[in-house]
Amino acid sequence: MTDTAALTLVAVLVGGPAVMLTPFWLGRHSSESHANATAREIRAQQAARAAVERPKELTR
Repeated sequence: MTDTAALTLVAVLVGGPAVMLTPFWLGRHSSESHANATAREIRAQQAARAAVERPKELTR
């Protein structure tokens, strides 16, 4: 086996599973980043709402 053939075989053996798993990795990354962005927006909305609707302090 020549060096070029060995290099090609290694590239196919390593690259094949990587290419097949890439869509799953990209999907997971996309969903996690969307979840983080949505959570950040919800926290910001809740903080803004809490700043406006402060409970009255009770005094004695």
